[in-house]
Amino acid sequence: MKICVDRWIYITKKNEVLIFDNKLNLIKRVNISNVDCFNNYFIDINKNIAKIYKETSLYHSIELPKEVNNFIIDNHYIYGYEKNNLFIISLIGNKVVFNASVKTDIKKLILKESSLFIHTKESIIILDVLKKKIVFTLPFVSEILDTDGKNIVTYKDGVIYKIDLDKHITKHKINKKIDKIQISNQYIVFISNKQLYLLYNKELKLISKSQFFQICGENIYSFEEKLKKYNIPSLLNHETIKFLTVDDSTTMRMIIKNAILNNFDDVEVFEAKNGKKALDLLEKHPDINVIFMDWNMPVMDGKETVIKIRENPKYDHIKIIMATTEGGKEKVREMINYGVKGYLVKPLKPTSVVPVVEKMIELVKEEKDV
Repeated sequence: MKICVDRWIYITKKNEVLIFDNKLNLIKRVNISNVDCFNNYFIDINKNIAKIYKETSLYHSIELPKEVNNFIIDNHYIYGYEKNNLFIISLIGNKVVFNASVKTDIKKLILKESSLFIHTKESIIILDVLKKKIVFTLPFVSEILDTDGKNIVTYKDGVIYKIDLDKHITKHKINKKIDKIQISNQYIVFISNKQLYLLYNKELKLISKSQFFQICGENIYSFEEKLKKYNIPSLLNHETIKFLTVDDSTTMRMIIKNAILNNFDDVEVFEAKNGKKALDLLEKHPDINVIFMDWNMPVMDGKETVIKIRENPKYDHIKIIMATTEGGKEKVREMINYGVKGYLVKPLKPTSVVPVVEKMIELVKEEKDV
């Protein structure tokens, strides 16, 4: 599976391509077997038959002079490889225009402008595709590789290496097993154990759960169960997400507070022992993002407090989670009309609080990126 981003957003998934518009709406599914993307096209190659799709419809179908299994493409050529053999097929004229062998098996090809980056088992090679000439060779063993055309990023044994075209190498020790990596505009993004991370200026930031991603400009498009978009400058602003826990029980407030602070970064937690105190806190901190609200409290209970909050438009952004006993779930469902996002059943445990906090953080970040 991979994501390709341009005017349209393509996700290759099993034997199909999912096509999204720039508002992340799924608009079409196309059956494929072996696919890659470029500009507003994607190509499906099955043995020696290449079908080129323009945006969402079949644009052209051609018979290639040889079977192709591993490839990338641009507007004019198919760059293919089998073991240690590299070949280039012209889409105009439909013929092999380049064929050569390298010392060891090829693992990956990346095309940036007129340079073809060849990742082999023992080296990194750059081929000038216009001159059909090797201009860079670096003996370097790595597991995965990516490039933005100016820098090469590789990974091996818990260390990320960034290499410029003068062969200067910088190291970032992360002690994580990386499954996919990409570099763009000095941003390094990678997936480790289905977690998406951003590395920039030696600072490592966890973004979200993810299986696949693609950087496009200043945005990261991530896919797990659905397609999401993250703005990189916003991620680097370290905007603190603020929580308020409202409960007359000190123990319950402490469980929620510790669950948040012990499991998440860039968060702040406020406390109030009843609804009246909560409203007073909101006056001082109207930028609070999420409230965990107890149902039964003295002075002002959860239902009355939620209604008061929703009467004030400046609190429309606040996500509210109600905490109640098993028998109070029906009461909480009545509060959905007031914008309550869900509920937690008492007695609370950190293991039940953490997934809800994670989901609320995702919702807050998604709204900030819109």
